[in-house]
Amino acid sequence: MKTQVIVLILLIGIGLGVVGTIFGPDVAGPYLPETFRGKKAETLDGEVVRKLRDADRLLLTVQTSQGSFLVTFKKKVAEIDLLVQQGDTVTLALRRYEPFVEEPAILRVRKQEPTPRPKASAPPSSP
Repeated sequence: MKTQVIVLILLIGIGLGVVGTIFGPDVAGPYLPETFRGKKAETLDGEVVRKLRDADRLLLTVQTSQGSFLVTFKKKVAEIDLLVQQGDTVTLALRRYEPFVEEPAILRVRKQEPTPRPKASAPPSSP
């Protein structure tokens, strides 16, 4: 009898844990401070219209359909500087739209279309 009560309490606890994990954030989210909400990231596509590299940071001005925002990177500055060029389209994960964003996750970089260059080694055609 005693083991059955323990097993029953254990199963009720597991059930409450599963239900709380699934429905808890939606129910308790509006009552919690913003830092505890665990909001899902919003993805924004935008074109890099300006890029500025300082010694310890990289600044990108990104133009989106919602407006422009300034993105600041202080980690992996050299890598991001090599990856992202002016005119590229970037997809960033943001918690919400803000005019000044620090260290967003870069989900994708689409390079601008390269312009075809004429071949220099081709001899000129004579009539």
